[in-house]
Amino acid sequence: MKEILKNRNSRLVVFAALFSFSIFMSISLMLLPKVKAEQKVLPFQVGEYLLFHIYWGFIKVGETVMEVLPNTTVDGRSARHFRLKTRTTPLIDMIYKVRSEIEGFTNMEMTRSVLYKKKHLEGSKYRDVEVAFDWKNHKAIYLDSGKLEKTTQIFPGTLDPLGILYHFRTINYDGATEFQRPVTDGKKCIVGRLSLVGMERIKIDGVSYDTYVMQPQMKDIEGFFEENPDAQITLWFKTDHTVMPVKIKIEVLIGSIVCRLRPTPNI
Repeated sequence: MKEILKNRNSRLVVFAALFSFSIFMSISLMLLPKVKAEQKVLPFQVGEYLLFHIYWGFIKVGETVMEVLPNTTVDGRSARHFRLKTRTTPLIDMIYKVRSEIEGFTNMEMTRSVLYKKKHLEGSKYRDVEVAFDWKNHKAIYLDSGKLEKTTQIFPGTLDPLGILYHFRTINYDGATEFQRPVTDGKKCIVGRLSLVGMERIKIDGVSYDTYVMQPQMKDIEGFFEENPDAQITLWFKTDHTVMPVKIKIEVLIGSIVCRLRPTPNI
């Protein structure tokens, strides 16, 4: 494994996939039909904690934790607060250390984002990003280490890459198979698409789940696909009221990156 990871292209593929877990668990989920506010019943509560183990083949290369944090305020208004943290294992740290913390903040109705933060360490490179949302002028303001880098025009109802994942879980499919939703990371605002390709019963660590099987169309997303234009992503979400993510598979040139939910007593 160590020899493979010394190869630049292989390393880029593996760690782009590992690190892109947060992106693929969120940006991928942009296909959201409109739901009337009175019909919404949130399937998650403050304190929800989901742990995922990330594998390249049979090798565990990292972990990701998704959390619903206590509500807070942004610009004097109440906001929902979500966090996703990713890290490589001690073994992988010796080769290429990765640490990532993403925070998404939405309005209480979860119809748009109000703030997005990302702290990202990859090898020796560190980035501290904050994206503010100016809804009066429909702009996302991207700051890197406190310095203004870009402003981006955004569509009504635009969500950040993490907030959109939780918004997705509030949706009633109602027989729909294709969805779309605007999303921005502060540098680009796009309308992403997601296809519901079927349903499947899967088993993870001895626990069975009835799941929706989904595939995102992300050819317009920068980053990962510049190195892996033919990568195929498949996502599995529980079919119950939680619509909880349980598995994601990213097929690349040198194999597959698989992220699996670690079962706990309350799941």
